[in-house]
Amino acid sequence: MAEQHRPGEIVKTSGIYKVVHEGDGGAQFEVTCVEGEHFPPTRSGKGALYELVHGATHSHKHSELGAKD
Repeated sequence: MAEQHRPGEIVKTSGIYKVVHEGDGGAQFEVTCVEGEHFPPTRSGKGALYELVHGATHSHKHSELGAKD
């Protein structure tokens, strides 16, 4: 089972996350979440969980893309 995160928790890994609604087998979709931000609430307000599909380094933190001082 994939690691799951709840709305309001801090994102530890930037990447694409699948949003899964607990128990109802409803439609799943993917969103981008950025390290350091909070996982957002859903409009339904019901138990949504976030599962990391593909992690990625944010461009401003990548050593090949970062700004030079």
